[in-house]
Amino acid sequence: MTKRCMAKRLKIALITFLFIASMSHAQVTKVVGGHNPWPPYIESDGSGLVRDILVAAFGAQGMELEIQIAPFSRMIVLLEKREVDFIAALWWTEKRHKTILFSQPYFHNELAVVSKKNKLLDFRGAKSLKYKTVAAIRGYAYHELFESIEQLSVIDVHSLHACLELVHKGRADFAVADTLAFQHELSMDPELNDLIAHTPTLLSWPLHIGVSREHPDGKEIINRFNQGLMQIKREGLYQKIVAKYFGGHVPQ
Repeated sequence: MTKRCMAKRLKIALITFLFIASMSHAQVTKVVGGHNPWPPYIESDGSGLVRDILVAAFGAQGMELEIQIAPFSRMIVLLEKREVDFIAALWWTEKRHKTILFSQPYFHNELAVVSKKNKLLDFRGAKSLKYKTVAAIRGYAYHELFESIEQLSVIDVHSLHACLELVHKGRADFAVADTLAFQHELSMDPELNDLIAHTPTLLSWPLHIGVSREHPDGKEIINRFNQGLMQIKREGLYQKIVAKYFGGHVPQ
């Protein structure tokens, strides 16, 4: 084989390698996020504040978004199996951080203790909840807080509405709810007006999207969401989306 022929073959091999490499690192154009219904953040059809923010942020990066709905504990399983690319609304914890990549926060949740008005708790923080019964959404991160409360009994259900119904019916002493989601539930179901959210709030947690650390495109999805989020905030679109749902309440 002549040197010229060898050089030609090497050139073809190099071009082929670079083509394959470029194809394997092609940018992600569509992502699938998942969550359980959590009005007004995520409705049963996938619409809501979270979807609008995520569509705008990914859209700013030229990416299409699909939202799937299932119980939260099921979504965690789907994330591990990579049947969804990310959880659409997730609170950071040390335990989750070991297996999940988190985006920059795109909203802040204020979590409050909710009880019946005629059965007021002497609420002075988490420790004052010992020996009580709490209704909680299965798989939510506040379960880690519950573990530190002495003799607390936890009833797991699939939605905030189910949690509030258990408190309303006297089957649980209290529930933990995002304050905006709690107000939304009251507006939708007048029977829950016998419930009250206590102050001070129990927790203030930033909200993120979360991608499995095993996802081959995980870092790209997180980075591009972060870039898109910064862009829609800079252009004022983020503030308009939040105002659509909560008026002047725009988190920092």
